[in-house]
Amino acid sequence: MKKTGLFILLLGSHFAFAQTIPTGLANNKSVVSTENVNVETPAEFPGGMDALRKYIYQEINISNIKSSGVFTSVTKFVVNTNGNIESVSAKGDNKDMNQEMERVIKSIKIKWKPAQSQGLPVKYWVTLPTTINL
Repeated sequence: MKKTGLFILLLGSHFAFAQTIPTGLANNKSVVSTENVNVETPAEFPGGMDALRKYIYQEINISNIKSSGVFTSVTKFVVNTNGNIESVSAKGDNKDMNQEMERVIKSIKIKWKPAQSQGLPVKYWVTLPTTINL
């Protein structure tokens, strides 16, 4: 039942890439930092955001989150010019969830399609908010 609830929350999360400054958790959308201003094509997970949600759902281990309740974690990471993930950090209201989100994102070995600027691959910052109810 917990996995079903987690799956529904992950599917319901709003993932959108925008060239705006992060404003926090209020809008619960994925945003990118101002460093991505000149990006013509954002970085893309193979299969799109639905595939990323599915990956997170399959990899997250909710038993690593010791508390119960509704928790939000905002995970930030860079998709580098080779399509690999680096500089992962998560912040939120539950330390265990933050650590689990960092672990899940760091476990992604699938290469992303790098962001493009003027036809060249560039680093791309991604901010991924996630909320679960345990």
